[in-house]
Amino acid sequence: MSEQCNHLIDYVNGQLTDTETKEFEAHLSTCSICEEELNEIRALTDDLGFDVDPIEPPPDMKERVLSAAFAEKAPVESQSADVQNPIASGSTTNKQEPHGLKRKKKVNWLIPTMAAALFLSLIGNIYTVSQLGEPDDVAIEPSITVDSLVQRLNLQPAAETIPFQATASFVNKDHYQQLVVEAAQLSQPEDTQVYQVWLLKDGEPYRAGTFTPAEDGSGISTFDIDPEMGYDTIAITIEPDETSETPEGDIVLVEEL
Repeated sequence: MSEQCNHLIDYVNGQLTDTETKEFEAHLSTCSICEEELNEIRALTDDLGFDVDPIEPPPDMKERVLSAAFAEKAPVESQSADVQNPIASGSTTNKQEPHGLKRKKKVNWLIPTMAAALFLSLIGNIYTVSQLGEPDDVAIEPSITVDSLVQRLNLQPAAETIPFQATASFVNKDHYQQLVVEAAQLSQPEDTQVYQVWLLKDGEPYRAGTFTPAEDGSGISTFDIDPEMGYDTIAITIEPDETSETPEGDIVLVEEL
């Protein structure tokens, strides 16, 4: 497992720096396991609210949830020990476990652990809601800051013959706003070409950032933006290279904000 794989949870929680985020996204485009786990995490968190201020649940609640999650790992280790004994006693079974299978076992116990962490987060949100009915004189201080989803929209192909798909999400962070672009079914750019994201205001384009898709045509990238600019349109073009200050290629995806 790559060292970058350990950054998945921090990436989901937005705890990486801009440089670490770009490095992980580059890794994500080449790691099918991280991509699969990210999709599972998103499936688990799609129904979670963005605007609920979290409150730390009681310590005994955390202990019960995490103890139950990590208890799942014990039977796997015990079963593994039972399988190894016949080999040591002279069995002709091949001692070398296929590399792919060994990797899969690691993922199998990692996913329940992450699911437990997400479940704990959900319990925290439920606990927060239950505390809203308590008297106002009870001072509750949030332990962390939750990002707030401002807007999410689907970009439309600029022509009927374009099969590209993309979504754009605007997320409020502590002191700035972040644009998250997720794309699919993109064609591979030629030579130095890149996909360029533009934010427009009254027809004036502003560079948001560039990205290149993975081999399967998918891509994801994040850009820090200024929400005070009052942009009215988002567009994606295919540019000759990443240095374009104004759009030189044709628009392939576009949507009004």
